[in-house]
Amino acid sequence: MNEIALLFAAFFGATAIILGAFGAHLLKKKLSIEQLKSFETGVKYQIYHAIVLLVLGFQLKEDTAINK
Repeated sequence: MNEIALLFAAFFGATAIILGAFGAHLLKKKLSIEQLKSFETGVKYQIYHAIVLLVLGFQLKEDTAINK
């Protein structure tokens, strides 16, 4: 279970960074300020979720190591 959480955390973190760079460089000229702020908010939420999954993945790893 912890490996799955860590894999999802890595995937969501990487896609958040890619989407953030995409928004900062390519979408900046095509979106309005309000649309860009909404996009940035979505990217921030994705980063937050990746961090939470990362913490949970390591927490699950520690809990299973203690029980053995």
